[in-house]
Amino acid sequence: MSQPRTVIIVGAGIFGLSTSLALRAKGHNVTVFDQHDYIQSRYDPEHHPNGQVASVDHNKILRPSYGTKIHYQRLALESREEWLKMNKDNDSELFVGCGMLRAQPSAHLGALEKETLANMERDGLRDTQFVKSNADDRQRAADRGWQDKLLDFNIPGEDVGCHFEAVLDSLSGFVKCSEACAYLLDKAVSLGVKFVAGADAGSFESLVIEGGPRGTGKNGRKVVGIKTGDGVVHQSDTVIIAAGSFSTQILPDLSYHLESSAGSVATFKIDKTETDLWNKYAPDRFPVLTWKSAPRDQNGKDSGSVYVFPRTENGLIKIGYRGIKFTNFVPAPQGTAFTQDGKWSIPLPYAESKSLPEAATEAIRQFVSIFLPEFATRPFSSTKFCWYTDSLDNSFLVGFHQPLDQAPQLKAQTNTDGIP
Repeated sequence: MSQPRTVIIVGAGIFGLSTSLALRAKGHNVTVFDQHDYIQSRYDPEHHPNGQVASVDHNKILRPSYGTKIHYQRLALESREEWLKMNKDNDSELFVGCGMLRAQPSAHLGALEKETLANMERDGLRDTQFVKSNADDRQRAADRGWQDKLLDFNIPGEDVGCHFEAVLDSLSGFVKCSEACAYLLDKAVSLGVKFVAGADAGSFESLVIEGGPRGTGKNGRKVVGIKTGDGVVHQSDTVIIAAGSFSTQILPDLSYHLESSAGSVATFKIDKTETDLWNKYAPDRFPVLTWKSAPRDQNGKDSGSVYVFPRTENGLIKIGYRGIKFTNFVPAPQGTAFTQDGKWSIPLPYAESKSLPEAATEAIRQFVSIFLPEFATRPFSSTKFCWYTDSLDNSFLVGFHQPLDQAPQLKAQTNTDGIP
């Protein structure tokens, strides 16, 4: 795309926003379509229609710990530098570098953790990681002001003083994703990116394709734009689908590669009058905390983790569970590229995404009893599914779509697990 082109992006989440900024910086004319009016809602997580969108959330973890996947470690660290730049540009913390404590399944380092530490060593970053049982690491943590976040948690059923092993990662933290999306939207608008929003004008109805039937030759068929819910046709040189867990419904051929699944989220709410809790779980005193509740299985597969964030400015403590990725299989439209017994998984309606299965609730409650004991008997403030897009190998999917005779007019991109 060396010459300026007209580009349509379907989806105004973090992928759509960042893509619009990158293309606009290269001189392209970019219009972003979304069924939600984020200019009005400001990506507010409490705003009803946005409840299923992963980008519309209080916070997400930013971490470079990926075991053997050193390419993701490096991508995360590049991303971290960009977040730090945004902090300066925004004059506030969109990325909070509170650290992340990776609690192990037992009193010893797990296999995944050893792989992560080896790659940190490989990239000259081992000094940023503090293993709780390592005396040298504890001293270095104290020297750098991190010692108070090397927290001890007793292993249930073991003698008092027998703690879970843990590693404190001083490079990690969390991003305020809704605030960040609002910031990036404003920046995109200021640079000339156009936004079309709303249930009619902003909603995708279909691709606009010119040419004869499929297979009529190299120049037989090509995407030339989209049609929106109000019946208007919008022409473009390139269409980019960046619709997260709704991507397969927009472009069913993606069902070969992607599937909508959900993580489980629960919250507690604390008030400023609860002084001890308010102070204890503040980001300057409490890190992001993750726990793999089971070691790697005999096939070498890692179990999903449970994680908790420090409180927000409004006193919200968010807990997420990804040990089981929940799906919602329904009959797929006729002609869908790939199905399982004629079905595919798509996000549940918003109202049905607000309650959790028993398995998720039990896993979160077990985590709370160990790591957040003050909340063991407290009811959840809220629960919900957070819908993501999963790929076959849990990697990003970015590429041109091939079934049409001229593929470069249509591009798909999505994240996989939301980088919770």
